[in-house]
Amino acid sequence: MDIADDRWLLWTGSVLYGIAFLLTLASLKGRAGWRAAGRVALGAGFIFQSLGLFLRGLLDHALPLTNVFEILQAMAWSAIALDLVVRPLFKLKLLNLFAAGLAAVLSVGSLFLAGFDRLAPATEPGSPWVGFHAALAVFSYGVFGLLALTSLMYIIQHHGLEARRSGGIFDRLPAIRQLEDINGRLISFGVSVLTVSVAVGVLDLIAQPGSVGWLKVGVALAVWFGYAVVLLLRRFNRLVGAPFAIACVAMFTGALISLWPLTRHVEKPPAPEAVALHSDV
Repeated sequence: MDIADDRWLLWTGSVLYGIAFLLTLASLKGRAGWRAAGRVALGAGFIFQSLGLFLRGLLDHALPLTNVFEILQAMAWSAIALDLVVRPLFKLKLLNLFAAGLAAVLSVGSLFLAGFDRLAPATEPGSPWVGFHAALAVFSYGVFGLLALTSLMYIIQHHGLEARRSGGIFDRLPAIRQLEDINGRLISFGVSVLTVSVAVGVLDLIAQPGSVGWLKVGVALAVWFGYAVVLLLRRFNRLVGAPFAIACVAMFTGALISLWPLTRHVEKPPAPEAVALHSDV
């Protein structure tokens, strides 16, 4: 199957995420029917993107995470999957709006930038723990993406309270205390998942020295350390409220930037036997 065969499914899912964002945004004016239509569009986009990732994953019999394009798509998928669970669980009314916006930006951006969808160099089958490590890492990034969204909601609500504004989006956002609680739970969950991912990666590196470049190891540890510090500062009440929310948004921005070194493939020279065989032909 051609790797491009799944792109129309991913395109459809991305467009539906954009439609869901616009419909949910329009529903802020009190049009309940548009809010329901937005949820339908979001669910349909999730289904199309799931099918696209599934078809692409059939090539490697695993979650497709071989380049920046696939990782951004997987992160968008994770954010929507978490939204579908967290929103009704904690009754975060506007989480659909922010989640759809984030998913649309990540997925559409990855589709427009063709250079992100490069085939990874062929390698011999490695340890299955590598795939497990990568899947956990991307899922944790999805959690942190959702944390950035709820943190943004907190920042907006905090600004509204300081400016004594009411009505519009401020009346529809969750209460400050509710957002503070969900932010604490999300960062604890995300750091826990990322800790397991980093631990698995380090153990595999010890078992197979040289299997992963030190640049990737250093960047992964830096992202983990940054979120762990933010979590500890919050636990000791050294980073709370709006500064904590701003830190979460800034950390996710840094995590997105870290995708470039984490997915950078180093071309290796062909083996002497391969060169000799090619010259004979």
